[in-house]
Formats: sequence, structure tokens, C-alpha cells
Amino acid sequence: MALTFQVLQGAEFSLHLPDPIGGHLAAELRKMLGERRGAASLEVSVDEARGDGFAVTCEGARVEIAGGTARRALDGVYWLLESVGAVYVEPGIDVPLVDRERRLEDGRYEIRPAFPKRTLVLGSDGFHDDWRDWMAWASRNRYDDIFFHDTPPSRDRGGGSRPTTSAGMVGARGGWLFERWDEDGGEIVRMAAERGMTLQFGGHHLATVLPRSLFEEHPDWFAVRNGTRDPRYNFCTSNPAALDHVAEGAAAFAGRFEGATTYHLWADDIRRGGWCSCEACGGLSPADQALRATNAMADPLAAKGVRIAHLAYRDTLAPPERTEPADNVDLLFAPRERCYAHSIDDAACERNRRDYWEPFAALRPVFGGDAERVAVFEYYSDGVLFKGLAPPHQSILPSDAAAYSGAAAGNLQNLMVGPRPWLGPPLHAWWFGRATYEAPGWEEALGTFTQAAFPQCGHAARHYYGLQDESYLRLLDTHDLEQEAGRDVLDFGDVPRATLRVKANEALSAAAGLAARHQQLLKISSAIPHERERIARERLQAEYVSGMARHLANRMSAWQLALDGRSDEARPRLLAARRALADVEAWTAQHTPAGYAVLASGMLRAANNHTEAVAKLI
Repeated sequence: MALTFQVLQGAEFSLHLPDPIGGHLAAELRKMLGERRGAASLEVSVDEARGDGFAVTCEGARVEIAGGTARRALDGVYWLLESVGAVYVEPGIDVPLVDRERRLEDGRYEIRPAFPKRTLVLGSDGFHDDWRDWMAWASRNRYDDIFFHDTPPSRDRGGGSRPTTSAGMVGARGGWLFERWDEDGGEIVRMAAERGMTLQFGGHHLATVLPRSLFEEHPDWFAVRNGTRDPRYNFCTSNPAALDHVAEGAAAFAGRFEGATTYHLWADDIRRGGWCSCEACGGLSPADQALRATNAMADPLAAKGVRIAHLAYRDTLAPPERTEPADNVDLLFAPRERCYAHSIDDAACERNRRDYWEPFAALRPVFGGDAERVAVFEYYSDGVLFKGLAPPHQSILPSDAAAYSGAAAGNLQNLMVGPRPWLGPPLHAWWFGRATYEAPGWEEALGTFTQAAFPQCGHAARHYYGLQDESYLRLLDTHDLEQEAGRDVLDFGDVPRATLRVKANEALSAAAGLAARHQQLLKISSAIPHERERIARERLQAEYVSGMARHLANRMSAWQLALDGRSDEARPRLLAARRALADVEAWTAQHTPAGYAVLASGMLRAANNHTEAVAKLI
């Protein structure tokens, strides 16, 4: 016999889970399955013998789910529901979309996640504003940890009110996560506990615990650069009084934003040159100085029973040579400038292998080879890195997951940050939840996703997403281009020149492909009422993607032609880049809430600056 969603509807359920998780699941099942009538039975319990996994046993209309923990039992429930076609494709929808053709055969299914933890990183005000929807969605989609991280970093404003307009948000500078937690922190902690989820909090907040305003009184606490004390970045990690101050500040930070299990008080977000070169610090690498700072903050956090992360990122990617991490310091490996057209361990991609995979392998022993102390901060849903584009990472996600899991990483994190909201179902974030768990094949997962989201045109939607990924892979390949100072990853570089010529042609081809996907969506029927809105939002998102891809490709082509002395050919490309950017600016003004304005403004300003720099060459 095969189990279907119709058979499960109205099921009697018996839950042997501790509260508040048991009470939450009971409410979830009532929403999803309706009032109990006894046609089927569902028993959910904790069985520690299952370890970090769950087992589902189906015998006709009788189902038993046993998780090694209450959280894994929840995962088992959502796995069961998805197996019979009840799928949560996007946040803000409290009941699943149902594919009534799906069925689960009788048998016993044992499932283990690839990682003990999978984290959704809510990385900016726009996503923080909708945290309730995202937390509920994440719990239902294989995530078991939420990281409240702010880009740009929040700052203490003494109780100031958050602006309500985009212009006001840009003028206020900084993020508003501090105020969000002050207002909602208790509810965030409560909702996470109901779902068996853990919490993380923070970001680039070393300057929060050692404010720059202290420079006048304590210049010796700050870093030496070019022979002079400089308050702009980080601090002097050889100064005992400065170390004491950051320790006190870390304790106060964790006290104010109570409820997380891991805190992040990272150094300033600059590429290089942010650390101290005084006589005592000069022989220490950036990684050693960063770990020194983290260790100073670790002791007071250990007293609170919480942990702190050492960020391996940019100039701190290399292993520290002279500093050992404190017992409650965990590794957070963040390979932001990697190539996303190849898996992280792809031997054919020298950038990934040399600059990221080899340093990661060298970092793990520093933390005792303990998977629970090794986390990877990945950027699959980063709308800043990808310029507001939304690559699904069809092949990259499962390949990365296999590499990181095989290298004993205990937590894979997915940063979601950006200059705009996700308007359609966020396939990239949904696929992360599957690729890092039992890892079904892409075609199976995409079929589940599209048939639930677009039941009347699922085949066309599958074709749309599949071809979209091909275009993204062409765009995201960084080859051996050197990144220029002041440019982000997808701004590329112009050395070596021969590679820039190749990349410009690839980008033009990718942009044409993404524009074709936009046109393809226009042909997909939106006449069916319950699908009209979802397709319309996906079309609106494709409009942004097409405009930004056309801007990047034409700007790069104009740059390459100008450098080759072919100004007559460069001018129409420059004009096309400007027109596409104007389309993106108009889209942003019309469709972007104020919570995204700071990042949107910065990205568009940088795009205009890079465009005008190309214009000066013509």
C-alpha cells in the first residue's frame, strides 16, 4: 500500500516529545492535516538510538517516526509530509502546497543529515523584518539553526527610531538588528525553542565592544599603522588593558542579546591592513591577532555557557601560527571570493583549491579536528555577492556539501543577504535544505519543488530553472582573473587581459540566456488563479535578474573593448550597460522595501562608479 496526503488528512497523532516542541508540532499537524478523524495514525517519538537522524516506518495508514532528538523527530515529520507531496516552497505560507499525485510506499526509511547543523543566516534588515516567516520556513525545510547577522553592522543609537523610508534608512547608516533584538528577542528565543532550533547572533562587531571613541583617551589601545596609532580598524592585541576592555564588552554584548548559543564579534570587514604593526604585534599574522582578540572575549562567554566564533575570512584565512583557540572558540570558515562555478574542492579550479580548500584543510587541526567546532559560512543566497541575482547552484551545492561533510565540518551555513527581497519561491535556499541533508538528486528535488509551486505548469517551470542554472554557471566562473581593489567578485578584474576577453564573451552569453529565461516565463500560463500571483512574482524577479546580468555583461564587454583600443565598439556596449542599470534602478525604486535600501543604494552606487570608470577609458 502507498501512503498519500489524502490518507494522512485527519490522522490521529500521538506525540511523545518534550514541550515546547511537542506542543508546537501538535499545532503544526492540526494546521496541515486538519481535525482528527482516525482514518490514519501517526506516532512521533524520540529514540536516542537513532543518533543524529530519524526513522520513518509506514505500514498502510499507520506511520511511526522516531528521531534521535526532538529536532530530528520534527525533521522526520516534515520529510514524511514532503514525501506525500506537502511542500513549503516559500516563507509566509502557513500551510503547505500539496502535490496530490505523490505517494510513499510501505517500508522503513532511515535518514541522516550530512551535517549535525544547517544554518540559515538572516543577514540584513530586510530579512530580519520577516524573521517569523523565515524561521517557520527554515524549520520546515531542513534547517535547525538561525544566525541573526547584520550587514551593515548595527550600532548603538541610544533608542533612536528606525526610519520608515528608503532615504531615511540610507541616511541613518548601519543596520538595525540591535533594535530588532531589543524588541523581539524574547519571542525569537521562544519560537526557536518550540522548533528545537539553536540561535547565533552578531557579525563584524569588534568595534562595538571597543568603540573608536576611546581613541582620544586610550590611543595605545589601537593599532599601529605606518608607525602611527590609528583608530580606524581593529586594535592592538598586545595591549592588556585593551584586551580586558574587549572581554568586558563581549560579556555585556552577550548579556544584552541573550539567547544565542554562539556569538560573533568579528574584526572589521576590510581586505588587508587592518591589524597592528607595533613592536609586540608586528610578528603576528592577521589570523593570530584575530584569534588573540577572540580568545580574550572567549573567557567571559565561557562563564555564560556560550561559544564564540573565530572568523577565517580574507586576510585571516590562513591558520594562526602562534595562537591556540580557547576551548569555547569555534572555527567559522568564510570563502567569500571563491569561484561558484566549481565546487570548493574541484581540483580543476586553482582558485578554489589553492586559496580556499587547502587553507581549510590546514585550519581544521587547529581546532582539534572536532566537527562540532568547525563551521562553514557559505554565500549561496548572498544577494550582495551575486548582485541581486539568484543562482540555484544545481550541481555546486551537493558537491560542496559532500566535500565539507567529508572534511568533518559540523555546520554548513547559508548567508541570505541582499539589496532586494526574494519575490518568487527561493529555490537556492530550499535546495540547500535538501542538498545538505539526505541529498536527493537535483531532478527529483526540482520536480518536487516545481510541481508543488506551479502544479499546472510544473514541466515548464522545471525547464525554466534548469536552463537558468546553465547561464549562471557561465556568468560565475572567475577563471584566473585577479580581483582588483575596490571591486567585488562579479566585478571581475582585467588581469590577465586574455582571460578578460573570454570572460566578457561568457558574460554576454549568460546575460542572453537569463534574458531568454525572462521571456520564457512570459510564455508560461498565469491564467490559473492560485498560480497567477506566484508566477507574476517570479516574472518580476526574472526582470531584475535579466537587467542586472545585461548591465554586468555589457559593462565588462565595454571595459574589455576599451582596454583593447576598440572605442567605437565599446561605446554601444557602454550605452547598453547604462540603460540596463537604469532599468535596475527603476525596478529597485518601485519594488524594494526600505529594509533593503542601504545595501541596494551601496550596490547601485558602486555599479555607477565602475561604469563611469569604464566611460573614462573610451
